[in-house]
Amino acid sequence: MKSLPEKVTAVKRVYARLDKEIDTLQQSSGIHCLSGCGECCKKPDIECTPLEFLPLALELFDEGRAEQAWEELQNNSQSLCYVFRPHITNFGGMCNAYPNRGLICRLFGFTARTNKEGQRELVTCKFIKQEQADDYGRLVEDLKAGKKIPVMSEYYTRLTSIDPTLAEFYPINLAIQKALEVVMHYYAYRRRKKRRE
Repeated sequence: MKSLPEKVTAVKRVYARLDKEIDTLQQSSGIHCLSGCGECCKKPDIECTPLEFLPLALELFDEGRAEQAWEELQNNSQSLCYVFRPHITNFGGMCNAYPNRGLICRLFGFTARTNKEGQRELVTCKFIKQEQADDYGRLVEDLKAGKKIPVMSEYYTRLTSIDPTLAEFYPINLAIQKALEVVMHYYAYRRRKKRRE
């Protein structure tokens, strides 16, 4: 059985592989998120797993902010993600924990799902479809012709294999809260070695 630091390292490895694949896709297709967008983060019903947020929870613990974050989440009535910072305008926002964002945050926009016929369909937003219509259209055609891109279900399978007990889906803020609980419980009677910078 993996220790908590080993699980966090394993999650980060999955993320590094996915980020590399998405970067390659963006370079070859030309599609990209609009600067300062964040509209997908404004969806109130995003669901994810505590496992996705173990790196964030461990970083908050290392910074001495885990308990405060847990309490804020406990008393949080908003449905938007805890680490999302929307702009004052109706369009835009930013992630306050971008390097440690969850798997769902990385997948949306640049990955595929497998439909009922076993074909891969690009999962992306209306802004990419509208603002980058030519690049989007070419990528859809490339997918039909067999172009390989990251597949959502495959990455969730990889992540789940790290610890199936932490792979249940919850509303995003509850998933972050549960990840914090895992980290705080793990270190309740263990000493955390100083991390290397």
